[in-house]
Amino acid sequence: MAVSVPSSGMVDDMTSMPPAGENPSGAVTRDNGGLPQGVLQVAVPAQEAAVAGITRGPLVDQGGRRLGPRAQKTRARILDATVALLGEKPMRDLRVIDIARRIGSSPATFYQYFKDVEDVVLHLASEMSEFTPELVELIHGDWSGPQGHERGRRLANVVIDHWDKYAPVLRVRNNASDEGDLSFREVRMRAMMPMVEAFTDVIALAHQDTVTGHALDGERQGGAINPTVGAMALTSILERLSMYHVSIAELGGSREDLVETVATLLQMLLTSRR
Repeated sequence: MAVSVPSSGMVDDMTSMPPAGENPSGAVTRDNGGLPQGVLQVAVPAQEAAVAGITRGPLVDQGGRRLGPRAQKTRARILDATVALLGEKPMRDLRVIDIARRIGSSPATFYQYFKDVEDVVLHLASEMSEFTPELVELIHGDWSGPQGHERGRRLANVVIDHWDKYAPVLRVRNNASDEGDLSFREVRMRAMMPMVEAFTDVIALAHQDTVTGHALDGERQGGAINPTVGAMALTSILERLSMYHVSIAELGGSREDLVETVATLLQMLLTSRR
């Protein structure tokens, strides 16, 4: 079942960062930069960063010329440096000269590959969505019984690991999207919609006899379930809890507790209530 991207930005609203002054402990905004204490700050390895871009076709410079092996390595170093610097300062304070200095080069080298700082960050944010095929495959499996619970655990761990690895870029993407940047909002929506569509398919199938709030035998089963809304809720839970799992741990909820709880919530909504 195909799901169109909501033009009203409903997914963004459901997964938006808290308003200024209401961030939970450890939350990061685009204004204060940095990562919450304890979050793994890992730059994208050069080879991984380069391959991410190659998967969509030949890499070219700003003039449209195809990049050779040496140029690809330079471009990958720019990506690595940008990820590292985003862990130290907000995007609005990051300058091209900062990135150039980090790789021991000049701004002229940077401009061969990217237009400006936002361009390179937007590229990184686009490539961070490459994890979704694995998630979609997990979501479309069997959610019943012990194997369904284990499927939920695997799904939760994949999303948490992804956030830990790419936290600097994903936080910039979400914050810029919440602040109204249409380019980053499009990237965020494009990353989320495969998960929303997969969840929608599974919920619609599992609850096809209870979408009106009643089972086939007439017994009351609670309120109606809208598959798309349920899918958005699950996607939001996965994103936000993964984003703040370090802060949750500081409050006494371990990663194991988080994974178990998320797996249980997923299984409850992705299986029939009859």
